[in-house]
Amino acid sequence: MSAKKNHNPNKQKNSPESKSPSAKASPLAAIEENKKENVLLYYIGLAIVLLLIFIIRKNYFNIPFERDEGSYAYAGKIILDGAIPFTDIGSQRLDGVFYAYSVLVWIFGYSIKAIHIAFLLINLASAVMIFFLTRKLSNYMAGLAAAGFFALLSMASSASGFTTQSEHIVVFLILASFLFLFEFFESKKIWQLIISGILFSFAFEVKQTCLFYGVLGGALLLFKGFFEDKSSIKKNLFHALIFSFSIIFPVLFDLLMVYKNGAWADFNLWLFDVAKQYTTSVSFDRGFENFKINFLADYNDYKFFWIFSFIASIGVFFTGLPLWKKIAVLGLNIAGFLTIIPGYHFQRHYFLQWFPAVCISAAIFIFLVQDLISRFKNNTAVIVIPLLLIIIPICINLKDLSAYYFKPNLTLVLKGIYGLQPFLESKIIADKLNSVMKKEDRLAIMGTEIEMYVYTNKKSPSRFAGSGALLEFPIKQSNDWQKEFIADVEKAAPRFLIFYHNPVSWCANPKTENLLFPWFDKYTAANYKLYGYADMLNEGTNYIWEGDPEINNPPKAQFSVYIFERK
Repeated sequence: MSAKKNHNPNKQKNSPESKSPSAKASPLAAIEENKKENVLLYYIGLAIVLLLIFIIRKNYFNIPFERDEGSYAYAGKIILDGAIPFTDIGSQRLDGVFYAYSVLVWIFGYSIKAIHIAFLLINLASAVMIFFLTRKLSNYMAGLAAAGFFALLSMASSASGFTTQSEHIVVFLILASFLFLFEFFESKKIWQLIISGILFSFAFEVKQTCLFYGVLGGALLLFKGFFEDKSSIKKNLFHALIFSFSIIFPVLFDLLMVYKNGAWADFNLWLFDVAKQYTTSVSFDRGFENFKINFLADYNDYKFFWIFSFIASIGVFFTGLPLWKKIAVLGLNIAGFLTIIPGYHFQRHYFLQWFPAVCISAAIFIFLVQDLISRFKNNTAVIVIPLLLIIIPICINLKDLSAYYFKPNLTLVLKGIYGLQPFLESKIIADKLNSVMKKEDRLAIMGTEIEMYVYTNKKSPSRFAGSGALLEFPIKQSNDWQKEFIADVEKAAPRFLIFYHNPVSWCANPKTENLLFPWFDKYTAANYKLYGYADMLNEGTNYIWEGDPEINNPPKAQFSVYIFERK
């Protein structure tokens, strides 16, 4: 996948793309092809972008997890210890997400910093791939623009870009799959098509909504084969079958492993009964309100990138690029948008899946400007003006968000994005418990803050580590699952019990019978004493611990976290 390969004049002359009736000669192409020193400058620019990503993201190595991040990290760890997805880990998604995190935990370690370092490398690799992918669609200048825009947009606080969400893994896999697919378009090497399909499959295993990107990949494969390469029906169908099989086989293999592990019944329950409850829990009207709030937050901080993207999605059709590339640019933006729609939840981190497509099409806007200027045969302006259109928006964004990027107050970042959700409190409480707990001491969480198990390196006494989720869906298994959790906790008799007095930590559905709260009140009264609590006031959280006279006074805030120690 080297860029040098694309600049071999003989190869370009004989390539199928050069014979395409839609591939018109452009003065810009001659300028870029004939000045090899420009290529080196673009690579230097890419290196600067990568350095910028490192400088920004290293400031977030120690930011506490939110609950999804903690859940994925915890699941990755217990899979390494032998846990079986769907039986030992409840999930409304395929288990690829848990295996992905288990690989990261295995390679990098089981801590906040280790996992953030892993995602730094994933983000760096994604920036490199978006550079080459956009270069294949247009030129090096656009590739540099895409990498620069991606470095900042993928870090958007409004989309929880600083987190270790699974969407970052999806972006990495999708970019890699398209890169191999576009390599196949040039080389016609079947192994590249196979790898592309496998990578699409892995992305689907991590998050099923990226299906739309896979559909786009298949559509481009067929369109280019039939209408631009003018290949035979037999050859195009063969390529389509290879690509489809490469996507489907890993999924079928995973399902076979689920069946072999005896988790098929649990798999059906989670992926159909529970998932149906989740995907139908938000109305279209409420979802649209969520979309407006989160999209506008993303747009306001990065408006130049979005404006460039929307203009280029249509403007690309007025260029001399091959038709399949025009369709790819628009199609990527459409597919990216579609990934955030299923279920109408429009969670802020869902938008991370859309961002690479936004950055690619925004970079194509730079290509449009450069291509237009090149027709006036001004070799200086054709470099300087597009470069300024890249640098100026990036500098404005860096200036406007300099505190967030370079000198972040992690407490303010968490509170600004998540409000009074107990993510910071969980880390501080865990640090306190780590100072007093012994290796053999156990811990149980009442709520969905599974990140506590990561911070303390403890394993939940029950397979229902996120006990708060047991009240979320009114399914017939809910009572049995609550009783199982209660029995597991009583059997383990953990030294510490942590109760999250926060509705977001429970998501309790009024249609679900609540067996946990009455049991907890009786169980703690008989067996535990109050060890401390976090009083989550608007102006800041107060931590009251055993020995403090305030321990006998109730919290003043609406939300709090209670820590109980066994008597």
